[in-house]
Amino acid sequence: MRPTIRITGIDQCISFGDLISTNVTQAIEKETELGAKAIQKRERELAPVKSGMLRKSIVNRKGKYGITRMVRAKAPHAPLQEYGTKRGVKGKHFAQRARSELLPGIQAKIRQAVRNEVKR
Repeated sequence: MRPTIRITGIDQCISFGDLISTNVTQAIEKETELGAKAIQKRERELAPVKSGMLRKSIVNRKGKYGITRMVRAKAPHAPLQEYGTKRGVKGKHFAQRARSELLPGIQAKIRQAVRNEVKR
């Protein structure tokens, strides 16, 4: 069953639209940030350790466009550890595993946050 919203009058419609867009955006930004921190933490747990440089280099930051967050490893050898090499280093796929484990839950939390804001 889809939620139904009934609005009468153009003023109410405009104010409702502004309220929803602002609150929904803030809710999405909050859940996105929490999700990025969770992925960052999990990647650090899964990353291989020799000197610890790879784990320390995993950071998250706000993206340039829209509501986005980027989690990435800045160490120069990060792609070699993630994907492997032609000369025998097997890829560990630590970032891929962290994302595949956590992404469905993060998406569900974002959907729930949007539902909660729209119901208000």
